[in-house]
Amino acid sequence: MIPEVLVCDNLVDHTLAMLTQDLVDSDPAQSHHVVLTGGSTGMSITRRLSQVAQSIPKAVWANTHFWWGDERFVASGHADRNDRDINIALGDYFIESNIHRVAPSDHIADAQRSAERYTHELLSFGENGSPPRFCFVVLGVGPDGHIASLFPGRPELHSHEVALPVLDSPKPPPVRVTLSYQTLNHSDCTVLLVGGENKRNALTAIMDASGSIERTPARGIEAVEVYALTDQLFPV
Repeated sequence: MIPEVLVCDNLVDHTLAMLTQDLVDSDPAQSHHVVLTGGSTGMSITRRLSQVAQSIPKAVWANTHFWWGDERFVASGHADRNDRDINIALGDYFIESNIHRVAPSDHIADAQRSAERYTHELLSFGENGSPPRFCFVVLGVGPDGHIASLFPGRPELHSHEVALPVLDSPKPPPVRVTLSYQTLNHSDCTVLLVGGENKRNALTAIMDASGSIERTPARGIEAVEVYALTDQLFPV
C-alpha cells in the first residue's frame, strides 16, 4: 500500500498530535491498542507519552494498551530494549497492566518462547483467533526500508505467525522478536517515520509503485490509513 506523505518539521510532535487526536476521538468505553517502535525517533515518542495522557480523557487513557512492533531479545532494562523508558516516561500515568512487553532474555529461555508468549498475550486481547485491532501503529523505517525487525530479503517477510523470533538479524543485536505483517496490518492508522536525509532513498522506494516488499519491507504495510512522515522535501 502506498502511503500518504506528510512533510512536517518535527516527526515526534506530529506523531504525538496524531495519536492524541485519535484517542480523543475514540469511544472511552472501548479498549484502544497502540503499537510503539524503537529507533531514535520512536524512543523520543515513547519518552513523551505522558503528554498524550494529559491531553485525553482519563477513561480513554485507562483503556489504552501499548505494544511493541519488535523488541531486542536482551535482558530487562538493557540499553537496547525498546521498552526501557516507558515506566519513567509515563510516571504517574503508568498502568502496568496496560503495558505489554516482549519477554526479555532474563525472564524466558529463548526468543522462540518469547515470541510464543507474546502471541498468546496478543490473541488474548483479540477475537476469533486474531490479535487486537490496533487504533494506531508507529513504525520506524530504516535506510534499507525495513520496519520492525522485518528486513529486506529475509524469510520473516513471509511468516503468517502473530509474533516470531529473528535469530540472525542483519542489524545488531542479532536476536529479536517481531510482529509479522499479518499482525501489524491489523490497524486502523499506521504512521511510518521516514525522517532524515539518510531515509530519502527508502521513502522513494516506498512510494515506487513497481517496488516490492522483498527489497523494501515498508511497502508491505497496510491499514485503513497509512502515512509516511518525513522532514525531507518530497515530490507528491
